[in-house]
Amino acid sequence: MIDNVFSKAQTHYEEVHLKTNLVLGIRLVIVAIILMLISGCASLLPEEQGPTRTELDKMSKKAIATLLETKPQLQALLDKSIGYVVVDMTVTKIPVVGTGAGYGVVIDRRTNTTSYIKVSQFEVGGGLGAEKYKVLIVFDDAKLLEKTAAGAWHYEAGASAASGSESAETAVSKSDKGYTAFKLSESGACVRVTVLMARAKPYLVD
Repeated sequence: MIDNVFSKAQTHYEEVHLKTNLVLGIRLVIVAIILMLISGCASLLPEEQGPTRTELDKMSKKAIATLLETKPQLQALLDKSIGYVVVDMTVTKIPVVGTGAGYGVVIDRRTNTTSYIKVSQFEVGGGLGAEKYKVLIVFDDAKLLEKTAAGAWHYEAGASAASGSESAETAVSKSDKGYTAFKLSESGACVRVTVLMARAKPYLVD
């Protein structure tokens, strides 16, 4: 009697276990198929093309013109510099992790040459939402300028050097770091920033 009950219980357990494994297996197959379909669709999409030289040159000139409207004394800083870079950034922030990407124009005033960079960024910190802005970095250190053009200087325009409401007089003072950087938001607000970390590489290289 006891053996019969035990046998039935064991059989029932095996049937339940088999059904559970079967359901799990079906779910895994469905997930695998969905992932394959997504991957296949993504491969059919055309590769996104970056901006052209003309578009980047136009962006750079417009950004500087906007900055000069609010900070006319910035012109003196540009005139005395050895060069500068203007970057158009788009940042997406999600909890804990934030990512960003952009393209920039590097002007070497010593040689009157222009080069281009593609900027990528990885942040760790809080925050939500997306942000678009321009960054102007004015150099008085030749090595930093050359590293930027080569994509070897890692930087990120992240935090305001002050409260975000610096006066125009203090915002264009020469930096002891070899550069002075400004962040221009989509709304037109401009603040001086401290460059932290990001990655860049040459772009539109012949």
